[in-house]
This record gives sequence, C-alpha cells and structure tokens, in this order.
Amino acid sequence: LMDSFNEMMKIIIQEEEKQKKIVEQINKIEFPYRNILFKVYIRGKSLVTVASELNYSYRDLCRKHGTALNKFDEL
Repeated sequence: LMDSFNEMMKIIIQEEEKQKKIVEQINKIEFPYRNILFKVYIRGKSLVTVASELNYSYRDLCRKHGTALNKFDEL
C-alpha cells in the first residue's frame, strides 16, 4: 500500500513540475498570446470562452491561438 502511495506521490510531483515548466515557458511569450495559452492550457477554458473574454471573434482567436502555439514551440 505504501508503495502505491509513494508511486502516486511521485507522479503528482512530476506532473506539478511539468506544469510549472509550461507556465514558465508561457510567461516568456508576449501578450496577447500569453493570455490565450494561459487561459486555454492552464485554466482549461475553451477557445469560444477565451474569445468572448478577450473580445475576439472565434475565428480571430483561432488564428492568434495558432500563432501562440508557434511562439511556444520556438522557445
């Protein structure tokens, strides 16, 4: 039972470290791309919701989201 618990804790810590690295990488990207990636991938919001929150049309947000992903990949 302790082995299972320790293994689960190890997995949780690894996932938290991954998320921390992702947030650090997102923070290196300029606005508005940073906001888009943060809202979608950290907050778990849909593209439709983010478009509404940032006052973009869905189509414009999809374009900006694509650009944001490219910028993320370039880091």
